[in-house]
Amino acid sequence: VLQRRPLIGVLRALGLTRRQLLSMILVEAIVLGTVAAVFGVLLGVALGEQLLELVARTINDLYFRISVTNVSIEPFSIIKGLVAGIGAALVAAAVPAIEATSYHPRLALTRSALERGARQALPAVALIGVVIMAGALLLILTSGTNLVAGLAAVFLLILGFALCVPLFVRFASTLAAPLAGRLGGTSARMAVAGITSGLSRTGVAIVALAIAVSATIGVSVMVDSFRGSVSAWLQQTLQADIYTGLERSGAMDPELIEAIRNIDGVVDMSTRKRAAVEDANGRTELRVFEMPPASYAGAELLDADPSAAWAAWESTDAVFVSEPYAYQNNVGAGDSFVLPTDFGPHEFAVAATFQSYDINASGIMMSRATYARHFDDDSIDSLGLYLADGVNTDAVIERIEALSTGWQELYISSNVGLRELSLRIFDRTFVITDILYWLTLGVAFIGILSAMLALQLERAREFATLRALGMTPMQVGSMITTQTGVIGLLSGLAAVPLGVVMAWVLIKVINRRAFGWQIDMSIGADILLVSVAFAVGAALLAGIYPAYRAGRSQPAIAMREE
Repeated sequence: VLQRRPLIGVLRALGLTRRQLLSMILVEAIVLGTVAAVFGVLLGVALGEQLLELVARTINDLYFRISVTNVSIEPFSIIKGLVAGIGAALVAAAVPAIEATSYHPRLALTRSALERGARQALPAVALIGVVIMAGALLLILTSGTNLVAGLAAVFLLILGFALCVPLFVRFASTLAAPLAGRLGGTSARMAVAGITSGLSRTGVAIVALAIAVSATIGVSVMVDSFRGSVSAWLQQTLQADIYTGLERSGAMDPELIEAIRNIDGVVDMSTRKRAAVEDANGRTELRVFEMPPASYAGAELLDADPSAAWAAWESTDAVFVSEPYAYQNNVGAGDSFVLPTDFGPHEFAVAATFQSYDINASGIMMSRATYARHFDDDSIDSLGLYLADGVNTDAVIERIEALSTGWQELYISSNVGLRELSLRIFDRTFVITDILYWLTLGVAFIGILSAMLALQLERAREFATLRALGMTPMQVGSMITTQTGVIGLLSGLAAVPLGVVMAWVLIKVINRRAFGWQIDMSIGADILLVSVAFAVGAALLAGIYPAYRAGRSQPAIAMREE
């Protein structure tokens, strides 16, 4: 629409009304949006088929085995995609169309009016962005544990930051232009200064790339922090040398348990039983342990003195609650709650809150002695074996395999093997996240390419004048390449603060409200550097074709083109 402002000015001068011009533009937007939405739906279905395998693999890793071969396509999803695509095209066309048709025909023929208006609006737009970000922060502070409010705050942060980016671009490019001139000469200075002069084009491209890169930073920092926290938790939690239990649900044979206990080299053993109780408030998972004191270090207690808490846990009707359970039910050390038991409702005291990143993290940890007093169930589903110093772990695993063959089907894993398997499952779980943000970057790449092509078309006569004054095709191409490179750099630099803030919100607000656990945030310098480098690289790739096309243009034809 902006590129066709001169044509809109001519049509206005010829007598077409604003309503007629708006209708013409919006009809064109509907046609283009419909074509794009149809292709988007088809690509979405194809992408869904590919992602289905990843989702099924994650469910198989974490919950139960499934086999899904067909994609179920809901008509509502197709309609929703079409409406979103066409609606986005209409909104995207309506705003510049209203602006372009509001100008006097003479002003509409000149681009300077648009750029002057854009520059004048920057402070007000940035102020609105700051207000929106402040509103997002206020929403986070006042919304308690509401997950939808947290997601809305993320959207507001992104929107507010996006409105501030053009003002940053204006100041940064204005300051960088003299430096570029000293380093690369007149063409480099013109390239950097051209970012500000064409801000209605370049600003949108920079915002698009900055948001896409910030999303990669935010998600990467979140996943990296989450992985680090889970790795540290596994390192602390897995105290036994070998873990074994039933492959499927059920109870281990007591005779098999005793045979495993008597294997040479096994000096101690812990047992675990997963159970569940249900009441009016829903389902609560119980983790019943019989543990040697040496394994107490495997549970990090967050809100109580460990010695007193463990003593109460072993000898009284006191339990530990996981951090997610404590968050979701607003309980902690010193509180109590009632659970249904086999002998009627009973009140249990909370001795402490423990850290847990278990996939079924929201639960209660109860000693075997306490469980036996209130539930008529002595079954065990898994064991932790502690070996004497110098005992070969693989030899004991082979002995367990030999004992269980023909008896019960067991999983058997060493401490190290179980930790490595857990981290592999973790990494596979987030593969789908990687794919989605690569798609986001692809969209941003297309946005830069289209913006640079539109800018190159608009500036065809300017480039032709430069060619006529002696600038070679190589110099014109390098000027455009320099400009796209600086656009990528500015996008990357703008993405860093938003990405870090987004990571903080994802870790401290979204994850906390969705799952109840706390994650230690860690920001790797490599993530930030790679993201900035990727933004520069993507912008340079997007600028190759516009640079080539501008260098190949014929000055005489471009200068007389109307």
